[in-house]
Amino acid sequence: MYKPKQINIELEFMQFMSFPNKKTIFAQASILKRAAAFAIDILIINVAILFPFDSVFQKIAPSDSFSKTFEFLSSNSDSTSIKAIIMSASIVTILYFVIFEKKLRQTPGKMLFKLYVEGQGKDLKYWQLFARSMFLIPSFPFVLLWFIDPLVMMFTKENQRLSEILSRTKVVEMYKV
Repeated sequence: MYKPKQINIELEFMQFMSFPNKKTIFAQASILKRAAAFAIDILIINVAILFPFDSVFQKIAPSDSFSKTFEFLSSNSDSTSIKAIIMSASIVTILYFVIFEKKLRQTPGKMLFKLYVEGQGKDLKYWQLFARSMFLIPSFPFVLLWFIDPLVMMFTKENQRLSEILSRTKVVEMYKV
């Protein structure tokens, strides 16, 4: 049965309880939310950005099975076309993070969890955003960050990765109280 008065009272109560003077607080972001946001960003990158590279890579390398692809890449690691594809994909991926974090201070994955990138100054610098994303470069010294960053994150007080410490940035979570 429809009761217009009750709905009206509920709407008025909700408007009364909306607390227009809420304060916004930024606090340390949880590791789980950060990991989930990163997973969502990687999914978006794979679907929207790296998908076009897939067709080019399919023409160059066999994709029948993982072992055949791995064997091909191992034996042809000096191939210029493969290096060009990998570096192009890396640059586009880094640009995804740098542009979103420069313009909005968050990526789409971070948006879902109300996470923001914060720097020491008012505005994030491009060098800071690039330094945060160095782990995405698929060459020797940078791939070490795949292992070092999570380890450092677990042992720092504010859950910062080594890349964030070097870039003087951190990820924070927004709360309204």
